[in-house]
Order: sequence, then structure tokens, then C-alpha cells
Amino acid sequence: MPRWSLWLCIVIIMIIPAYLPERSRREDYVAFLDGRMDPADEESTFFNGRTLVKTYMLETVRNELRHRSIHEAFPEEISLEGIDDSLFRVRDHRLHDGHVVGLLEMLDDRHPVFYTTMQSNYSDKWVRQNVDSTPWLDRIWLSSHILSDIWKYVRTFHHPNRYVRLSFEHEARYETDEELLKSAVGDEFFGYEDDIEPIKERRKSNLSLNEKIGTLEQVLPDLKNTYDPLNSLIQLQIPARGKGGHLLNYDGKVTNRSSSFIEHRSAINWVVNLYGKVTDNAEEKLWFTTSPVGDSGFRIDGAPLFIEFNEQLSKKTFDNFVNKGLKYRRSKLRIGGYIHHRGNTKIHMAAIDRHLWQPFIMEVTSRYIMALLPRGTCGNTIHRLVTNVQRYIVPNITVWLGEERYENAVNGAREGTLS
Repeated sequence: MPRWSLWLCIVIIMIIPAYLPERSRREDYVAFLDGRMDPADEESTFFNGRTLVKTYMLETVRNELRHRSIHEAFPEEISLEGIDDSLFRVRDHRLHDGHVVGLLEMLDDRHPVFYTTMQSNYSDKWVRQNVDSTPWLDRIWLSSHILSDIWKYVRTFHHPNRYVRLSFEHEARYETDEELLKSAVGDEFFGYEDDIEPIKERRKSNLSLNEKIGTLEQVLPDLKNTYDPLNSLIQLQIPARGKGGHLLNYDGKVTNRSSSFIEHRSAINWVVNLYGKVTDNAEEKLWFTTSPVGDSGFRIDGAPLFIEFNEQLSKKTFDNFVNKGLKYRRSKLRIGGYIHHRGNTKIHMAAIDRHLWQPFIMEVTSRYIMALLPRGTCGNTIHRLVTNVQRYIVPNITVWLGEERYENAVNGAREGTLS
């Protein structure tokens, strides 16, 4: 093949989304995503080779609280065409000229998953636009605690010579310019001339490890004790039966790097089941409710969510987090509301979760976040808070669901999925 033809193919791959073909049965789509294509599929996969499936795990609301169908969660320009009772063909008339951009499957009443073969630059944008534009959808948030517990499963059920990928990330997003300047030059200018401006560099730790399971099992505990960002696990690959695996991201995106879509779907189903059990159990434990006692009394049931920072925030970092993390409308926390200052580094917040627009109460200090969640608040608020605190504020935290440690609740839910 001439070199110019190769470059043309690469350019076309980058600018043309890999849409799904028109099929009417689940079996035909499974065969396509599994790489078993008939001649009619050749045109749609000519520039893409074997289909690389990206899966986005999403969340709506508990079944007993739902008053909208999954169709109403998307704009009217996006149509969900039923293939069977739980699988829909997703057609986008707004940005993709009516092409089939993917499939939406309701794995259970609460968790739709979106399968697509579009390139990540298209699929990430599509999911972001549709999730952020509605309160009825959110991503599944795989906190470091959940990913770490899945890592325990991987260590237990896979051979120690299998290779896995673990990625860690922490960005000091809320450090102020003054703190960056001090961390760049120290308390004094050692070796700097007065007219030279020092470089202000923000801490951003990003580390990926591709190594044997047995090796990582030996070295990671000591590394975590000496390097805090390794407490913020954001990506993990579950090994497949054959080569490759299923690459889980903290934001619910999963890339199928195995040779089987059927196995990929099975792995997705297991992760969603684990996540759902953790979320349901957390809601039952934390939701605040009241019930009458006697003629004029009442009883309060529920418990707080408590996120303790293992290092204290400076006042400037605390203020920056309040102003940019809680007041900023497009913050990844998806939380807004009314803030009342109760001290230099303490606020009370009549908060609103932009997923489902549910009100709740938060107290934030330089040492912890405490949240009181009334009945109806989606439990993914917990996972989203924990994930973003570790990524952007403090990587090493202790989380309590009432009197129970968060990691113990996750571990119990995982053991329940295996029984």
C-alpha cells in the first residue's frame, strides 16, 4: 500500500465516527460486536478493523422513586428504538445525522449501559453532553475504594503471572497561586536573582503500572505508605480469560481490550451488580427519615456520610475548594446550593445534587466533609464525592457510612456478588 494511502486511512479513521450497522435482533449486534461480521458489515468496519467497544455505565434512580422512563432521560433528537425488552438502538438526529451511535441496555431498572464503537473523542463527548444536560442521568462513579476492592478480586482469582494495568492520579486543583509559589521556591529565594520570576508548578501526579499481578501485590502496600497519590486509583484492567482485558475507568467508562464482547458484557454486569449493591446498602444506612412517636414526638433514623482528610487543608486551599468546587456550576462534583460560613475554615451548605436535583445538608471544614442525605438522594452522590476528593483535594482519606467503614461496605457487597 502506498504511504499516502496509509495516511489517508488514518485521517479517515480520525474524522469519521464508527457507527453501528442497522440490525433488528440482539443476536446480530452481539455477533457484530464480537467480531463475527457478515459481508454487509464490511463497509462500516473497513477503516476500523476489529470493532473496539467502549461501554459507559450510567445511573438513573431507584425504581420505587422513578417517575420517568429511560426515553425521557434523553433529548427528543435522540431516539431509543426497542430491539427487545431491555436493549435499544440509539439514533442521534442532532449531531450524527440519524446514524446509530450505539446500543443502550438496561442491565437492571437503575443502570443503563451504552455500548458504542465510535472513537473515544466522539463517544466521550456524546456521553458527556447527554449526561451533563439532564438531572436524570449520571455516570457510575467507581471510587478508588471500589476499584481497590475489584483489585482484590483480580489478585484472588487470576494467576500471579498475568499482567494488569493500574493507574493512579492526583491533581492539587485547589492549591492557590501563593501556595504554588511557595512550593516552587521555598520560604526564601535560594540561588534566584530578584528580577527572575520563579516557575509556579501545580502538583499533578499521574502514574500507570503495567506489571504482573504477583509483583504488584508485593510492592504496592509499601509504595502507598510512602507516596500518597497511590491511594487514588482511577483505572484498573480486569484480565480476560484470553489475552487483554476490560479497562475500567473511575467515571464508568470501560474499554473492551479482550477478544470477546460476550465476556466483556459479563464483566460489565458483575461491576454494575457490585456497584448497585454498595449504593443500595449505603442509601438504606444513610438516608434520613422521620417517624412519629407518641402524640407530638418524632424519631429520626439515618446516619451521616463522613469523609475525613488525612492531612489538613490550608485556609487558602479550603477557600479555593469552596469557591471553585462548590460554587462553580460546572464543577465535577455536580453539587450546588447556599453556603453559610461558620468560621475561617468551616461552612454549612444547603446543598442540591444536580443529579435528580435532590437537596441535602453538607458541613465542610479543613479536616472533613460531612453530609446528611434525606430519603431520595441518589447514593452515587457518595461515590462521586469520594472520587473527586481523592483526585483533586486529598488522596489519602478515611470514609465512614455511619459507623461502618466505606471499604468494609464495598468488600461486603463484592462478597455478596460472588456467593
